Amino acid sequence: MRFRGSPYWSQSTSPPYVAYFIAVICLFQQPVRFVTSRETASTRRIEHSRLASCFRVPVFLLILIALGIQPSLAQKKSSSLGQKLPSPEKIVEKYLKTVGGKKRLAAIRDTTFDWTIQLNDQTIGVVKTQSAAPASARSEMTFGNGQIISAANASSAWSRGLDGELRTLTGSEAGAAKLQALLDAGHLIGFKKSNVVARVISIGDLASEPAFKVEFSTRAGAKTVYYFSRGTGLITRIDDQARKTTTRFSEYRAEAGVLQPHRVTIDLPGSGQLTLLLSQVTYNAAISDSVFDPPRTAESLDVPALLREVGRNQDQVEKRFSEYSLLQKETDREINNRGEVKKETVKTFEVFPMANRAPILKLISENGAPLSGERAAKEEKRVEDEFLRAERDRDKNEQQEQRRRAERQRKKAARGKAEEDDEFEISQFLRVCEFVSPRHERLRDRDAIVFDFRSRPGFKPSNRQEDLISKLVGVVWIDPADKQVMRLEARLAEGFKMAGGLLLSLRPGAALVMEQTRMEEGIWLPRLAQINLSVKVLLFAGGEVNKTIEWSDYKHYKGDVGGYKLDAPKTADSADKKP
Repeated sequence: MRFRGSPYWSQSTSPPYVAYFIAVICLFQQPVRFVTSRETASTRRIEHSRLASCFRVPVFLLILIALGIQPSLAQKKSSSLGQKLPSPEKIVEKYLKTVGGKKRLAAIRDTTFDWTIQLNDQTIGVVKTQSAAPASARSEMTFGNGQIISAANASSAWSRGLDGELRTLTGSEAGAAKLQALLDAGHLIGFKKSNVVARVISIGDLASEPAFKVEFSTRAGAKTVYYFSRGTGLITRIDDQARKTTTRFSEYRAEAGVLQPHRVTIDLPGSGQLTLLLSQVTYNAAISDSVFDPPRTAESLDVPALLREVGRNQDQVEKRFSEYSLLQKETDREINNRGEVKKETVKTFEVFPMANRAPILKLISENGAPLSGERAAKEEKRVEDEFLRAERDRDKNEQQEQRRRAERQRKKAARGKAEEDDEFEISQFLRVCEFVSPRHERLRDRDAIVFDFRSRPGFKPSNRQEDLISKLVGVVWIDPADKQVMRLEARLAEGFKMAGGLLLSLRPGAALVMEQTRMEEGIWLPRLAQINLSVKVLLFAGGEVNKTIEWSDYKHYKGDVGGYKLDAPKTADSADKKP
């Protein structure tokens, strides 16, 4: 499956999203010129056009603008008690020393806790909680009328309620569950190496006991707040705003040399307060990875065949993509080393896809405000000139595209491959990855087939592309009727380096989320893309990228100068309408 265009980066057509999780491998196929933030908007779009033919995938082009991001601010010191707060690293270090020592905790690869559940001093059920390094956790509550199960690992987060309905979590719920699993399974050891940032918010009081409030977060926006006792250093409370739960820990006693809370109270929305009393702890029981996987509900599904069919259907979509104009909203955030948003910039464009060249973008608002009269007039004039240039160069652009296609065919023949390019790339993905827990769910009021993906156990990559693919994990939602990707989440579970990090280094946690939406006429088009990554290039440059792109207001459009109407700029409300 070849990586083709999109409203933002297209040469001509829209992207086959089923291959997004291997998108970043295209970064390393040809030399890259890094575009700085000082270049003009027109230069930026011209550069996108040139790069698109190399990369085929939009969001990882954003690595290019990472070099324009300024270094993060150092953590500021403040305190509600008029004194400097300790760093989060110091607070965690004291906690680790108190509960048993970093060395002892690092030797624990998995843990199983057995609890009884009490409500109003009456036992109403039992709970088994499990965690396993590096980032897996599971909770299984058993009551008289059924079970509530939830779990998270590097690929996905899911839950199944008393009604038996299985649900793969998305958005802030999934982010919070994965972050909590990572912190629990890793015992807070080396959280920075997992690209988790922390900041000390303040000193708060818990039942007259002062506690340091430490917020742990990811670049993707997941957050959770831990309370560490100022006196003992122990964790006394965790607040999870995304899932609206508060958990309190008390009665710490040693279990095999490690202090564990023997009493836990959980405030659940709509369920009141549950009390858990610890019955037993088991360490290093060699818990299988499959314990944390979602249950299979589509036993007979042939995932490789489904992916190949999705690829073929995407080719048909691409042929129609240039029929639509649309709105594109770009949100860029600068996040400092404490996980705080320093700056947010929002730009909205009208996008006009063009055959055999990059789309034409017309800026219509910035940070929710329409362009001023003079600036709007200049932008309209620039766009009109761009359409005239596209019309004038139509034949030349078509010839260039034909030459590019011929060159791709030549390279394919030189490789001695009989299959099409897209089959080649799907085959590469199928060779590296295994597909876990195919299941039937609902997403945005439509049936969906969902499955996780990760590297096959023991797989040995033979080249750089396979090395990168083997480090990716994620989950895919596919519409079973239309055979189109509805949603894709991909994450770099391990760091990736080129030349030992001399040329390029991507930190663990780099993540991509994308969604497509179904139009009334049955065609699927991009709805959302989110990219978060931390990159270092040539040891001397790099930065953080946090970008969201939203597409909306698709309209049929004839891709030439005659089909373009110079309308007045849209209002801020209409321009920033959510897709």
